Amino acid sequence: MGTSRPGDDDRLVFADPKKSEPEDSGLSAQKNNPPGYTLLIVDDEKEVHVMTKLVLSDYSYKGAGLQFFSAYSSDEAKTMIKEHPDAACILLDVVMETSDSGLEIARFIREDEKNELIRIILRTGQPGKAPEKEIILDYDINDYKEKTELTAQKLFTSITTALRSYRHLMELDNQRKEIAAKNVRLNEEIAKRIVAEHNLTKYNRSLEKLLDKKSTQLKTALQELELKEKELHDASTLCAIGDVSSASLSQLDLPRQKLEQNLEIINQYRTQITLLLEKYEVFQEIICSSIPRLDSLSQTAQDSIKDLDRLKQDMQLEDILARYPEIIDDSANGLTCISNVINDIKLFITLNDSPEEISDMNSILKSSIKKLENHFDKRIDLQSNFNDLPRINIAAQNMEKACFEIIKNAYEAAGLQGIISISTEYDAPDIVIHISDIGCGIPPEDQTRIFKPYFTKNKPPAAKGLGLFFANAVVKNAGGTIEVTSKPNEGTTVIVMLPVDRQHALISAEN
Repeated sequence: MGTSRPGDDDRLVFADPKKSEPEDSGLSAQKNNPPGYTLLIVDDEKEVHVMTKLVLSDYSYKGAGLQFFSAYSSDEAKTMIKEHPDAACILLDVVMETSDSGLEIARFIREDEKNELIRIILRTGQPGKAPEKEIILDYDINDYKEKTELTAQKLFTSITTALRSYRHLMELDNQRKEIAAKNVRLNEEIAKRIVAEHNLTKYNRSLEKLLDKKSTQLKTALQELELKEKELHDASTLCAIGDVSSASLSQLDLPRQKLEQNLEIINQYRTQITLLLEKYEVFQEIICSSIPRLDSLSQTAQDSIKDLDRLKQDMQLEDILARYPEIIDDSANGLTCISNVINDIKLFITLNDSPEEISDMNSILKSSIKKLENHFDKRIDLQSNFNDLPRINIAAQNMEKACFEIIKNAYEAAGLQGIISISTEYDAPDIVIHISDIGCGIPPEDQTRIFKPYFTKNKPPAAKGLGLFFANAVVKNAGGTIEVTSKPNEGTTVIVMLPVDRQHALISAEN
């Protein structure tokens, strides 16, 4: 302590190191060893610091010397310990400001600073105040020395033992840190593998879904391809029929006229033959009434009358004469039906022959509406919204008839009272036409059939079922599309899209 006086028993006494050091101690006496181990000296007596440094000035262990740091009080010691957490050893005086200052510093090192590596060597000149047995049991220290017994040789031995222990602890700590680092890397690798496996599983699931989706799309595409092939085959067939029909229809008018003339002639012959038969009947009655008995006639006359009666019965002459007018009428009606079919076919075959002109779709729609308004109930409310549209090069007459047929269907669906809305807009590159009705709607099973020829349902008796078929043909011929959405008892919407750049649209459709 700071109150020690010369001659006290707590003065540090060193024996002559040259006399007391054995030859095989393993210690080096070479000077100027490079510092490698930090030694902290904590004591309130300056002479202790001087003597300790003097004795250990040429100390070397494993090729490294000592670097000294001194503290003369508890506060200085704590500060020094914080500044040198990598110190290998501390020579710690027990009694300084108080009788247990060194013990408090030992507790501070282990508990507050959590430093388990530094080797603590307690030195005391007053062992009675700090009994060795109690100190060793109660505090985590590594050596306990009384200053009176701490010769230079024993100091060397204590320092060497402490450094050897420190090196072992450092190696263990480094190994622990390496193991911890490897564990961290291993955990990171495991985490990466887990993430990779998770991503792989997720990717596999996505791939499975993508394959399922692609498989479904492929099946759909194959079905569509089969449908397109069938449509192409049908179109080819119809094209061939159309080529033959277009060449033949003009020739069918002449046979029809001749057939009608022949029917008229046959009817005239029927009238004349009927009149002749009636005359024969009268003549036969006159002969039979003027002769009392048939056997009074010559045999030839009798045979002729009998043959005539038998022939009339075999021919069922009365039925023929009664049905003859009906047969003639049926034949005339059949010719009329054939003529109508020929006209219908002509209508579609000549679609491409209609002249094209730069037209305004709003004007075409208004013209179709005007033709229809007087044919349907005035209670039907027609609402229109015509926006500015670019002019388009189309077959105007055909397009007007197509619009007429679509709007007529809307009127028929609306019934006696309903709402029809017609709107136009330009959504580049197409003109879009909406025609909607709040009416009876179209059943789902009929929605795929409405563009088929001669399909009619809930139509007037005279309806042919060619209106929407014709409209669809006209729109497609113009490079456009026509779509129908409908719900029973709610209404129907027809959307017509016509490309302004028709040539480009037709090329795209062909490709």
